[in-house]
Amino acid sequence: MSNYLTEFSIIHIALVLGYWFFLRKERQYAKMRFYLLASTLLALIIPLIKLPKLLFQSNDPIHTMPLETIQLDAMTVTTKADASIWNPDLLIWIYVTISVFFLIKFLNSLFYLIYLERRSSCEKFNDLYVLKVANIKGSFTFFNWIFLSDEIDKSQEDYEVILKHEKAHASLGHTYDLMFFELFKVCFWWLPTTWFINKEIRKIHEYQADACALKSYGIDQYSSILISSTLRTNGLSLASSFHDGLILKRLIAMKQQAKNVSPWKLGTLGALGVILFVVFACSEEQDGKTKDIFSQSNADEYKMDGEVYTVVEELPQYPGGLDALYDYVASEIKYPEEARTGGIEGRVYVQFVVEKDGSLSDVKVIKGIDADCDSEATRVVQNASKFKPGSQRGKAVRVRMTLPIVFKLNEGKSNADNSAQGIIVVEEVQLKKDRLKVDAQYSDGQWSGTVYDDEGKELPGANIVVTGTTTGTVSDLDGTFKVKADGPNDLHISFVGYENVRLEVK
Repeated sequence: MSNYLTEFSIIHIALVLGYWFFLRKERQYAKMRFYLLASTLLALIIPLIKLPKLLFQSNDPIHTMPLETIQLDAMTVTTKADASIWNPDLLIWIYVTISVFFLIKFLNSLFYLIYLERRSSCEKFNDLYVLKVANIKGSFTFFNWIFLSDEIDKSQEDYEVILKHEKAHASLGHTYDLMFFELFKVCFWWLPTTWFINKEIRKIHEYQADACALKSYGIDQYSSILISSTLRTNGLSLASSFHDGLILKRLIAMKQQAKNVSPWKLGTLGALGVILFVVFACSEEQDGKTKDIFSQSNADEYKMDGEVYTVVEELPQYPGGLDALYDYVASEIKYPEEARTGGIEGRVYVQFVVEKDGSLSDVKVIKGIDADCDSEATRVVQNASKFKPGSQRGKAVRVRMTLPIVFKLNEGKSNADNSAQGIIVVEEVQLKKDRLKVDAQYSDGQWSGTVYDDEGKELPGANIVVTGTTTGTVSDLDGTFKVKADGPNDLHISFVGYENVRLEVK
């Protein structure tokens, strides 16, 4: 979720900045209105789209080692109080509280407009039905309802002009825009551009309605009526009104001739949208076959589906060694409060790729225990310092590694005690007496089967090696595997924390 909000914020700010620099002072109101709506929708949608990476795609192979070779020692995380008052739960509560406030305000305006409609009297003027309401000032429009103060009489010279303006609001569907951006504000009130576009779209609505009215009246007559009318707002966030406070800006805009937007501006904004789409939507690594460019005649080949892997000569190293990595994790990781109080514990396996420059990518949980614990483990690994990259025949290569982190509650203490006490320690994984459970068979030169843990649950990431060869694979997310064997070789299966299993061909 946090990744979505980050990408959404960047996209929306970039697109609104594009509007600020290139469209804000234009007079093509339909294009300006369309851009604000389209840019907001794009910002909401693009982070949800995940297409294969098109730019900056790495063609370098990812080397995957047997888990027993590169598997890091498990981190045991016991309960520890979070000293910071700015914990995620508090931030969520603040966000929800403020969003509920804006939602109540939105609904209050909606119900008030419905209330006004029910206590109004309908009056027909030409082809319009006008709702006359007592105790309101001026006029405003909500969808096809045109509300008019009962103080404004048909005999007044500005009566028909006001209705012409309000009819433009109704026919152009301005209320739909206001409803959309008000709901957008309920969800994303914390984003500065949210407030800017809410203000900007109202201004554009008034400019558009003025332009429609000026087709029937001279600018001098219309300006005079606008100035002499009651220039007060009604405080209704969902209504468009002739009696708007942007009088000076509206008068200036009326006198300026509309010009077509320069093609280079439209082209620049279009290019900006394409760039943002490519960067944020086309950001997924393509699955498929990758070859070891350092192997002789490309004989050793690793498929992303796990069929064959290549042995790496020199493993990636964390600055200061594994002890330094454990110290870093122990100092950074925190036991999520909900997991503590809920008695949730277990082992989280975080998988990541050490790139050729030592940076970490593709950090993800391949087997977890709880959304909060999984997220915390991923966060800590993502923020780790660069590794010394692994190498194959003297050249840096990409290597996939797995770090198991064990969340364990203190024994003999209640959940209430656990929420306030505990330490984080690092310890080596002790082999269990239990062995892996494997359901496998050998047929036509291929091993296939499923690996289970001691509780009978499918086990992803188990290391499977054909005995006497460098051919092997790892079990998929559902614990299944397939691996070819040139002859009737035995199979060696291992996973950190369990006794190894050897299957013989009979």
